Amino acid sequence: MKITNLNKGEAYQLYPFAQLSIERTNPFFNEYGEVSVPIDLPCSEHNLRLLNYPHLLGSNKKQQMLDAVIQDGQYYAQCRQCVLSATAKGNISTAFYVNDGSFYSRLKDIRLKEVFKNEYVPGVNTVAQGIDFCRKLRKGEDPHFANFPILVDDDSGLEGGYSHKVINAFGKQKRITVGVKGKTTDIDLFLPNEGDEDCDFYNAVQRTEHVNNIRLTLQPGYYISPFIRANYVLSRVFNKFGYKLNDNFFSQTIPFKNMVLINNVIDVLVNGKIKLADLVPEVTCLEFLSVFRKKFCCEFVTNEGERTVDVVFLADMVNKHPVADLTNYLTAEPTVQYKSTKDYKRITLASKYTVESELQEGYDSLDKMMSANATAFFDPRRGVFCKEGFSGATRYNTKIGEASQPYNMGGETETHAVEIPDCIPEFRTLNFAGKTEDGAYSTTLAVLLYVGKYNTLNSKMEVDGEDNSTSKENKQGANKLHPMLAFAYRSASNKPAGTISAYDMQVWPRYKIFDYGLHYNGREGIFERFYRQYDFLLRNSLQTVKVKLLLNQHLKQTLPAVSKVTLRGVPFLFNKLKFTLGGKNDPVESELRTVLPGMPLSSSPTLIELMPRMKSKYAWVARSDMREIPFEELGKRLTDRDKRPATFYPPVPSEAFAQKTARGERNFPEENFTIIGPRNFKEAMDRVKHAVVEVTWLDCIELDKAKRNNGSWDWTFPYMENE
Repeated sequence: MKITNLNKGEAYQLYPFAQLSIERTNPFFNEYGEVSVPIDLPCSEHNLRLLNYPHLLGSNKKQQMLDAVIQDGQYYAQCRQCVLSATAKGNISTAFYVNDGSFYSRLKDIRLKEVFKNEYVPGVNTVAQGIDFCRKLRKGEDPHFANFPILVDDDSGLEGGYSHKVINAFGKQKRITVGVKGKTTDIDLFLPNEGDEDCDFYNAVQRTEHVNNIRLTLQPGYYISPFIRANYVLSRVFNKFGYKLNDNFFSQTIPFKNMVLINNVIDVLVNGKIKLADLVPEVTCLEFLSVFRKKFCCEFVTNEGERTVDVVFLADMVNKHPVADLTNYLTAEPTVQYKSTKDYKRITLASKYTVESELQEGYDSLDKMMSANATAFFDPRRGVFCKEGFSGATRYNTKIGEASQPYNMGGETETHAVEIPDCIPEFRTLNFAGKTEDGAYSTTLAVLLYVGKYNTLNSKMEVDGEDNSTSKENKQGANKLHPMLAFAYRSASNKPAGTISAYDMQVWPRYKIFDYGLHYNGREGIFERFYRQYDFLLRNSLQTVKVKLLLNQHLKQTLPAVSKVTLRGVPFLFNKLKFTLGGKNDPVESELRTVLPGMPLSSSPTLIELMPRMKSKYAWVARSDMREIPFEELGKRLTDRDKRPATFYPPVPSEAFAQKTARGERNFPEENFTIIGPRNFKEAMDRVKHAVVEVTWLDCIELDKAKRNNGSWDWTFPYMENE
């Protein structure tokens, strides 16, 4: 065996028959990469010189990781070396990080912003050029950046106006009609989510805004920011450390190839240049990769010889053909270690960070949600959970779970919790509220992604005409930017947009455009697309099998820790592959994990199986009838009636309710009484009033019939995943 210090270009002196024990771990089941058991080197003058004399007591240098190469016959691996201890006239204890271990040892202390330090968007040297650059990004053709509007918190302190502030507001002033107390009136308003014709960024010119009731002057360029593409950041991280990221699922699959990292910075280009470091979150490179590893159940596997990186998914590894049959390398009978009942687990998925919720209370698990809301259903358009309610003849979908709702089916099975170090944006509705002489009004303008508080990194604001660099915006610079992923796309409405679901939220009716979402639940969600296979293994398999193997040098070099192998015709995944280099080639015990399921089988229910409302073949349709009653009846009817809540949540529509409807019976009838004024001039002169009763009820009809009879059925009836 030969170990070479690449920094000095010389080989270490080794003890005779020196042996290095290597442990190659499967990153899907272990947090750390390939590493050696510590080995002792002679504390010779030669070795001390190569290692910069680590034994000296007066040394004022911290020990650094070194680059090295291990060679043993056909085996060759570049690695990282760490000195653990050194004793003069004794030994130097050192360990080696090989392949994935070598790679991750480089990343853990480097912040993502350092990858883009002192880098700027080329060709942008003025605010005007920066604004024009962002205009061009709206076409969606730039390989590194995108641009679309998002919502942030409104901290104006004003009553009325826009419900949120908008980054990348793009549109024009229009006259629109709003309703005010049964009447209509026209108002002039900037619409911030329009197409490209005759439109521009709202902040392409000087504007004023309010922060905590303080009026501020904003020079052109505020609230405009590009979003950097996630694949570009991935490739740059690997390039930083001398690796090339090969073509992979994320770079080749729509919508992931256009996925971006959203930022909440409102002053990216106000100084005339766009710093790339301002566009990425405040995390280490290792934390950034963990977002992908944890969210998509994938691993980045390195080839130290070729300095390349591949993306592999656990589901693919389980379904692929075995790469090797290890039967002939067994030196003893395998030992199977069976799990106890509590060792079988189920997956839970949750983001470490969330934006502020619109809900007063949430649910830790879906079984708790169902126990409190028997008619809950999942709406894949926004990735949220809702329940269906009626107020009179008006139907409402009441949200009971956000898109960031963790994947947690509940139950008694122990959990294998996966926490993703990201933040999921949520869809929010942008409204505008105001007042006229006739009264107050509110109108809906757009449904856009919401990211919480805004941030500033380069601000120098102007308050009441005076420079003030300590304004509210600057203080908000302490808000940490977490990784936030979104799919960038060009909507059928001819404008750029961002989404976390598989649906185009910029057109009506909403329709599916992708096969994937970034929320955890639902058919297109993270669990179903990336984690169901792993959950099934945790529930039914992954028993530990210990085997003693005597591998040849070729297998030591080439056998991947993530691949499937066979033993006597039975498939396994590695947990830990162990072998030795140098000295005598002795058998070493490795650990395998079973992939064949044990009986009885256990699997996580789908949402359709969990939520009866989602598989119902019937729908509720509200009906109403109005008639006049004598005034003398009004008092008695008001006293005797059983008033139900303002919003009524009926049970799941079923065949039994449909049969009642077919017989002409009314489901859940309710009477509401009112007094209306004169109907004509004569009644007005006589001051005549009328007592009126409105009867509302629900008809239960077949869902297919409801769709045929209602062109906008997806507004009247919930989306069902069995569509």
